[in-house]
Amino acid sequence: MDIRESDAARLWCKAMELVLREGFEYKDNEGRVCKELLNLQIVLENPLGADVEKPIKLINESKKWVYPSKEELVNIVFKEVQAPIYDYTYGGRIFNFADEFDQLNNFIIPLLKQDSYSRRATLVIYDPVSDSSISNRNTPGIIYVQFRVRQGKLLLTAAIRSNDLFFGWPSNIFQLFSLQKYVAEHLGKGIGDITIIANSAHLFQERFKNAEELIAKVL
Repeated sequence: MDIRESDAARLWCKAMELVLREGFEYKDNEGRVCKELLNLQIVLENPLGADVEKPIKLINESKKWVYPSKEELVNIVFKEVQAPIYDYTYGGRIFNFADEFDQLNNFIIPLLKQDSYSRRATLVIYDPVSDSSISNRNTPGIIYVQFRVRQGKLLLTAAIRSNDLFFGWPSNIFQLFSLQKYVAEHLGKGIGDITIIANSAHLFQERFKNAEELIAKVL
């Protein structure tokens, strides 16, 4: 299933609306009722003009929750040093994978400079050594990010194993755009679409009403 939009807030709300309307409802192993769609493809066209910060602004406008600041969200993906409050940070996995490898600056960017049509420009967040434990329930949501250059623009595709659309997706799209912009600037390329493959796109029952209110406001 595929959803496309050139406005981040509309795309977000369309994804939530689809899950509420067509999602399979079940109770997870923590007893939470949720609705879920598997392998939902969510495509943000022309991210530069899509206002990727708008979903975060909409959550903050409700004044019901304290959402991480934009600075904190950027630090999570760009700082190598793990913050004490997190079991892991994306930045550590991206810029210092296994305490030894900078996937972006030592592989992705040099590769695409050498071969702009390469299909190998993939950075991996999931680490089987540390994450593949039955008792470990706090593993990265974003599994991998792939970059491609086509027609002079940098495209980004990310696979998210478990995508909480209400609270998770706004930070996901903002962080992925930040990564895309970083790589595009180093390559001197324009910015193309962002595609999120949400392996489990879901909403929890306690957020159904909140999602419906936002959908009514935006769509």
